[in-house]
Amino acid sequence: MRGYVMFCLAAWMAGMTVCRAAEGMPVVGFRAALADPLAWLYADSTIDGVERISEIDVPSNGVIDVNVLVNGLEPGKPLTLSAPIGGGEWYRMRAVPVMRNTGVRGFLEKNPGDNPHVARRAPFEVFDVLEPLPVTTVAPNPDGAASTVMATVPSPAETEAIRFRLDRAPEGTKRFPILIRVAQGGITRELPFTVNVHAVALPPVGKDSFKYTNWMDFGSMAASHGLKMWSEEHWAMIEKYVRLAARGRQNVGLVRDVFEKDAAGNVVLNNERFTRVLDIYTRAGLWYLEGSHLAGFTGGWGSPAFKTSFTTNVTTTVPGALALSKMARAYMAEIDARGLRERWYQHVADEPGGKNVAEYRITAGIVRRYMPGIRTVDAVEEPSFAGALDVWCPKVDAFQRHRAQYDSFRTNFGDRVWCYTCCIPGGKWMNRTMDGELLRPALIPWVAVMWDIDGFLHWGYNRWQRNQGQDPFKEPYPKKWGGSNDGHSLPPGDTHIVYPGTDGPWPSVRLEATRAGMEDADLIAALRRRDKALADTLVQRIARGFDDYDPSCKMYREVRRDILRALETPHN
Repeated sequence: MRGYVMFCLAAWMAGMTVCRAAEGMPVVGFRAALADPLAWLYADSTIDGVERISEIDVPSNGVIDVNVLVNGLEPGKPLTLSAPIGGGEWYRMRAVPVMRNTGVRGFLEKNPGDNPHVARRAPFEVFDVLEPLPVTTVAPNPDGAASTVMATVPSPAETEAIRFRLDRAPEGTKRFPILIRVAQGGITRELPFTVNVHAVALPPVGKDSFKYTNWMDFGSMAASHGLKMWSEEHWAMIEKYVRLAARGRQNVGLVRDVFEKDAAGNVVLNNERFTRVLDIYTRAGLWYLEGSHLAGFTGGWGSPAFKTSFTTNVTTTVPGALALSKMARAYMAEIDARGLRERWYQHVADEPGGKNVAEYRITAGIVRRYMPGIRTVDAVEEPSFAGALDVWCPKVDAFQRHRAQYDSFRTNFGDRVWCYTCCIPGGKWMNRTMDGELLRPALIPWVAVMWDIDGFLHWGYNRWQRNQGQDPFKEPYPKKWGGSNDGHSLPPGDTHIVYPGTDGPWPSVRLEATRAGMEDADLIAALRRRDKALADTLVQRIARGFDDYDPSCKMYREVRRDILRALETPHN
C-alpha cells in the first residue's frame, strides 16, 4: 500500500492524472462520490455521509440523473467534469440558506424545535438551485460514434455539488455504464455508474400523463428578468418557463392575465393574449388548461362574500352576476371556437371555507350556467360544498383524514379529486419544502395514484414575493407574510420551485424530485390497470399514506425497479 501511495504522490507532484484508488487506499487530493439525486446535499455534506448510488433503473424514455459531490477541492482552480455519452447536461448546484423550519401545522415554526419531523434543523444551507453549465461535446471518432460531454466549473469552492442529467437512454440499450470523470489540476477521479433500461415507455407529457399543475406568475417573469410586460422578449421568456415546467412533466397550465379593462371600464377578454398563452402551453405539452378564478374574496382571505374578478361587485348581486356571466361567456366563446372542451377546467374562487358555502353555490351556479359542460375545480375541502363543483382539490392531509367522504362524492355525485400542498401541511406530511426529506415531493404522486386521485396542484411555480423584496437565491420565504403563526412567513421553498437564472429559469432540485415522482405516477397507473393489487402492494412498501412513508432512497430504488420489472413481465 505504501508503494501505491508513493506512486499517487509522485504522480500528483508531476501533474499526472490519478485514477481510482483501490478500496481502502488513501486518496491524494480531492475526493468525489456519486450521490442519489433524491437525497439532499448540503453545503457541509461530506462524501462519507451521503446516500451513495452506483446503479439506477429507468424506463426506456425516462430521465437519467445522478449527483456528484466533491470535497477537498482547491478553491479557484477550474474543475472539469465529463461523461462518455452524448446529449448529457451538467448543472452546478447552488446552496440556499434556510434560517427557519416549517411548522408542525405549516407556515414557519413559532418556536425553534416545535416541529420534530424536519429532515434537518435550521440554520443550514441546502443545494436546491440547478445552474446550467456550458457543455462541450467532444467526438473522438470521425463518425462521432463515441462522444464525451464535458463541463467546467471555472472557480469552485472547497466543496462542490454537481448534477449530471440525460433526458433519455440511447435507443436500443438495456444496460450501459457511464464513467463520470472529475478532474482538477493533474488529478482525475473516475466514478462508474450503471443504468438499467427497462422495456417500458412513459406516456409523453400531455393528455395521457398524470395531471400536474404549478401556477405561474407572468409578471414575475418580466420583473425578474428586467423585461417589459407583453413585449416579444417577455413572451419568449414565458415560453422558457413553460418549457421547463413541461420538462418537469407538468401538463396543466393556468390561463391567467387574459382579462383586462377596456377604455370604458368593462372587463373584456384579450383575444391576442389568450391565443399566445394557449399556443405556448400547447407547443410545450401542457394539454389541460385551467381557466383563472372568476371570483375572489371581497375582503381578506376567508371573508364571507365573493366579488367578481377585476371588479368590486359582489357575485350575488345583479351587477356582480352580470359581470361574472360576461367573463364566463367570454371564456366559453373561445373554448367552443377552438374546440377546448375536453382540455378545459374552470376555477370559480380559491379556497372557500365553511362560511362561504351559500355564496359559493350561487357563484359556481352562475359560472356553470354560462359554461355548460365545463368541469369546475377549486381548492375546496368542506363536505358541505357537495354538488357545487366537479373536481375537489383538498390538501393532502385533508384528503387523507376524510378519504371516505371524498370517495362517497366520487361514487354519489360522479365527482373527481385532485390534491394540493401549499404552506400547509407541515410536520410529518408530504410537501415540497426545503427542510423535509427530498423524497416527500417524489412520493406524493405515488400515494395519489394509489388512492385514485387524478392530479396534483401547487400554487408556487415562480411566486417569490417581489413586493417584499424576496430574493429566492437568498430567502426561501418572504420576510413576512400575512398567513398563520402570528403573521410569520410561508415555509422554505413554498413560493417557488424554479429560480430566475441569468437568461431564463433554472430548475430546482425539488422540481426534478417531483418530476421523478410524476414519472412514477404514470408507471404505477399503468401497472394498476394490469394488476391493481400488485401495484398497491409495491407502493405500500415505501408509502402507506401522505404521512406514512419510508424516507430511504435505497428502498425507493428497489421498489421502482420492481415496478419496472412487473411492467416488463408479459401479461395475459
